[in-house]
Amino acid sequence: MKWSIFGAGNISNTFCENLICLEDAEVFSISSKNEQKLKDFGDKFKINPKNRFNNYTDVLSLNFDIAYVGLVNSLHKNLVKNLILNNKNILVEKPSFLSLFDYEETVSLLKSKKILFVESMMNLHHPQTSKIFKIIQEGKIGSLLKFKHNFGFDIRKKYFKFFKKEIDFLNRLTDPKLGGGAINDLGCYGVSFSNKLASFNGYSNVMDIKIQNNICKTGVDDNSKIEITYENNFKSVLQVAINKKLGCNAEIIGTKGRIIIPNLVQPGLKYKIYLEQEKNYEYKFEGDMLYTYIAKDVHRYVKNNFTEADKYGLTLNEIRQNIQILDKWKG
Repeated sequence: MKWSIFGAGNISNTFCENLICLEDAEVFSISSKNEQKLKDFGDKFKINPKNRFNNYTDVLSLNFDIAYVGLVNSLHKNLVKNLILNNKNILVEKPSFLSLFDYEETVSLLKSKKILFVESMMNLHHPQTSKIFKIIQEGKIGSLLKFKHNFGFDIRKKYFKFFKKEIDFLNRLTDPKLGGGAINDLGCYGVSFSNKLASFNGYSNVMDIKIQNNICKTGVDDNSKIEITYENNFKSVLQVAINKKLGCNAEIIGTKGRIIIPNLVQPGLKYKIYLEQEKNYEYKFEGDMLYTYIAKDVHRYVKNNFTEADKYGLTLNEIRQNIQILDKWKG
């Protein structure tokens, strides 16, 4: 499978480091407007110089199997529309769209094409998630009552050993023009998992949402919380931050027990989950590199002419539901 990569930043590098572990994957082309990153990326992954582009349009005439979009959030929409118009299969980094308006406008184009569109919610394709859902489906924690997830890190630099200033600098995480903010960057993981849990238990209708957002000096949220109440009173409480170390832990509470997940989004090569009932269990696993699982699924989708994800990935309707909640969370 020939992959065409858009963006030569950290996420594209990490994705391709994982991708080349697959025997049937080739990093075929790279497009980046940063000349140094373009050269470094092309050399690192041994991309033919004629398949290195300093724009996002010339590459569209090439014959490749899948486009991977690893650009900043604000650039997703226009590039995705161009890829659709050129009949290219697409894997786009989360969040695929920054608003429900962008989603509706783009998906209306997509539905007229027989191409694949997948949002890169890589943790949903990981076997850790399969194990969690299996425990729930087997009834080991009973009916679901609550889901809690914290995901956060501190991007501020230390001054005088301990002091940290408020966020007042601009980068992809803090610039509203680039689609920055804790909710845009991190909130989609918890919301998508929450909606999956709700649908597994037949509680997919959202009854109430309560939000608490802190807006920093640059105009984006740096620390935000949401409480989502579904039918049958199943609740999810999520917190995300770019100004505080929260880790990435999660807890799923049921009527008969609970599941503790040390890292919901980025399980390592060795990872654990815990099942707490009258007797407690620790499950230990060894896995492959994080993005190999979603890459394998995308290969399978393309080979079978799928137009959207199956199983634990996100369908177009699920992406829409996630964006609806994220829009409300952002206020």
